Amino acid sequence: MAGSPAPYSPPSGALRERNVLLLDLSKSMLAPLPDSNPGQPDRQKIEVARTAVFRILQDAATNGSLFGLVTFTETVRVPVPLTEIHRENLPYIENLISLLQPSGRSAIWDALAVGADLLRMGAEGVQGNLVLVTDGWDNASTRFDVQVPGAPKIPEGRVDLVPYMLPNGSRLTLKIIGIGNGAEKDKGVDAVRMNYLLSQMGTRALSVGAPAAFTFQEVTTGSQLFAQMVNAFLDVGYEDDRPMEELHPEELARHAANAARALKEPQQHATVSRIDSAHAAARGPNNGNSYSEAPDLEVDVVATTGGTTPAYLKERYGPLGEVVEAYLAGQSERALALLAQASAVLPPVTRLYWEARILYQQRSVVEAARALLQAWAEAEKLPPASQPRILRRLALLQARMQNDKETETLVKFIDETEHRLDSTDAAKKERLMELFAKLMELRGTYQLTRLAGEGDVQDAAIKHEEAVEQVFGMLQDTRLDLAAEGPAVESALDFIEICLAEMR
Repeated sequence: MAGSPAPYSPPSGALRERNVLLLDLSKSMLAPLPDSNPGQPDRQKIEVARTAVFRILQDAATNGSLFGLVTFTETVRVPVPLTEIHRENLPYIENLISLLQPSGRSAIWDALAVGADLLRMGAEGVQGNLVLVTDGWDNASTRFDVQVPGAPKIPEGRVDLVPYMLPNGSRLTLKIIGIGNGAEKDKGVDAVRMNYLLSQMGTRALSVGAPAAFTFQEVTTGSQLFAQMVNAFLDVGYEDDRPMEELHPEELARHAANAARALKEPQQHATVSRIDSAHAAARGPNNGNSYSEAPDLEVDVVATTGGTTPAYLKERYGPLGEVVEAYLAGQSERALALLAQASAVLPPVTRLYWEARILYQQRSVVEAARALLQAWAEAEKLPPASQPRILRRLALLQARMQNDKETETLVKFIDETEHRLDSTDAAKKERLMELFAKLMELRGTYQLTRLAGEGDVQDAAIKHEEAVEQVFGMLQDTRLDLAAEGPAVESALDFIEICLAEMR
């Protein structure tokens, strides 16, 4: 959009420049939270959260970034105003945080407003990164409220939180980390209201032209809480790529045109066929559409710049985290040795994937290709519902090894779309992924227009055009139904539409 402010794009691998953490200190934060690692004792939610804050502060002190802490019960307090964290004052701040004790109820909406106030920059609106950690429902706010569809209007005397947090000119990132499942009031995060909030934030961002990213993630174990909190303050994007909604329209069009070539030229982009068949199997009867995020199926790719190692790797990935740390530090021999030591606790697909990645870093191309081929074979033994995302990761590595930019772009956009929609309504996510699947299927009818005999060319072209029009119709229906879902969804739909145009 002409005249829109540039997207807020914090440096990859470093703490974002302006950060505020909102931490729930209601009495329920004293409850225990199970650990995902067998044999590890349960820890109180507040203990896990404190440990994560200590780690975040250490990184802030290293990077000289601005950090603020807001805590809330019935009352909202600011123990750490937005300030640059220095090592000399770190002990004082850590001691202050260690004294925080949960009690009372939760004024969530009032806390979000205070967090926005810390990031407010006059006419420039709210600028920075807000992370909310809570395990409950708002039951104590007195100044602010959030409108729920079908519910009575916001009471007189209360302020609508959404426009207050997102005035004109804002560049805001909001991540909500919800502890527990809030199906029963006061026994977990209020997921319904949180999703309403994010939906309204997305609509507001579109209406004022504010580049923004809003996510909601539920956690149920101590390890997940720690990882999500620390990860919220670190950008560890895939090979430093920008999210697709931050691409300029011309860049998005160029990426989509490249991806379309991968669909139109299957002989030169054979990797696409591998992931397409996996998606077809996953969509089959009784296979479901869920993907396990359990560490035993994790083959994710992490990267960063400047030699900075993400702080949460060991805690989230265990032995694999040490392998990745060595890999990111460029210590390929050590990474291979650590991988060999961890092989007994890693599934074959994970071990082989990282073996291929490390060997490729060493420029041992033949050995890397051999390991990746074995990883493909192991991945295909997994349950169909678990295959698509893992196979896309393998395809991404193979495309990079083969310098196949077209396949790399296509796979990356599909993968990013699914990843960024993980916290949204399952039906909406499935609808977008089905559009990508239909786009992939057009490869078949497109090829018939190239391979048909002389007398069949016209029939093949008509069938292909009919198939394209059918997907166009699905796309337009989806646009209407998901119009308020935010920039990530809009960019994914734009990407699909450009690919369709290229497939004509």
